[in-house]
Amino acid sequence: MTASILELSEISQQSASASQSVAASSEEQLASMEEITAAAGSLNEMADKLNKTVERFKL
Repeated sequence: MTASILELSEISQQSASASQSVAASSEEQLASMEEITAAAGSLNEMADKLNKTVERFKL
């Protein structure tokens, strides 16, 4: 009986550790997505400025 309880405790600890790892990975992915979103917004602004500049040279 004690062995079963110890085994369940070990499994619970491993599960908790795996859950923490997944949570950390999710946080990293969220941070990366926020960076990508910011970069995409910046690229959009640059593209708009470039289009406006090019318009000046069109006849």
